[in-house]
Amino acid sequence: MSKKVVCLYRAVSDTEFYSVMRTNQFSIHPKGAHVKYFGLDYEETLAFADKITSIDVTAIVEVTVLRDVLERLGDFTHVDSFIFRSGTVVIQSEDLDEFNRAIQLIEHKY
Repeated sequence: MSKKVVCLYRAVSDTEFYSVMRTNQFSIHPKGAHVKYFGLDYEETLAFADKITSIDVTAIVEVTVLRDVLERLGDFTHVDSFIFRSGTVVIQSEDLDEFNRAIQLIEHKY
């Protein structure tokens, strides 16, 4: 894989999954969090999906995004480090449009 891109992983509900796959981008739900959390490792994101109880996780999507945009927009503060040992990245709602434009590929990983 090119060093110009990085893969992120997000555990999603069926509603978010169908929205992401239909539009090829992420959006903020009016009743949801105003950020999007991504894991940097697939296996860790899968482990997180098994433990999370606040949403019904039905899929994991792999997002390939331009590295320079991610480094500029992403908050790499480690979240849930007991599961996400490789790290996490958070995209704020005000940065989501630019993040979406930097997406190169979204795939259904699990």
